[in-house]
Amino acid sequence: MIINTVSTLALYCPRCGKLHMHDISRFDLKNTTGRKLLCSCGQLQASITSVGERQCLLDIPCVLCQTNHVVCLDSNRFWRASMDKIYCVQENFELGFMGSRQFIAETINKNKIEFEKMSLGMDIDEYDDYIENPQVMFETLNKIHDIAEKGKVYCRCGSSAIGAEVLPEGIELECAQCGGHLLIPAQSEKDLACVEALDSIEIISPRRSRRKH
Repeated sequence: MIINTVSTLALYCPRCGKLHMHDISRFDLKNTTGRKLLCSCGQLQASITSVGERQCLLDIPCVLCQTNHVVCLDSNRFWRASMDKIYCVQENFELGFMGSRQFIAETINKNKIEFEKMSLGMDIDEYDDYIENPQVMFETLNKIHDIAEKGKVYCRCGSSAIGAEVLPEGIELECAQCGGHLLIPAQSEKDLACVEALDSIEIISPRRSRRKH
């Protein structure tokens, strides 16, 4: 059996919004009182402490609920998982990833490709000028994609042929059959929290549309 001695934490920075990766060594962690994880911008992202043979505590601030979450990571979850997500339990808001650096990088790259496809040929260098908060837009797109994979993005007319367009203020979904449309805002952390709470998305008419929880 292969036992991993290094795991990676990829955390969103509460100051600059970028995702930063931290490699955590099982042996280094045991020989210290804890480790502070800093973003490249200098912001403290989290601290991690070993508590016994099989557990670590991750203390991570949350920009959405304005508190620090203390996440208990047991050995199965932290050292053996290929990849897992870290959430704010109060707002169901994604704070980052943990596990294999390779799996995390592949997931991020896959999401980025989806984002590029959705932006209808826009050059990646134009994102920052076109979109107010690219990270929020990226995460919103991921969430919509997750819901769509479960078959829960649909129109009341009965069609599930839903197109999407990335706009500066959010993502517009449009029914290919009746033309009904719905704008999912994606400019702020609150917008992201709203879409993270959705289980399904329903388009009800060309003139009056709403999201369904």
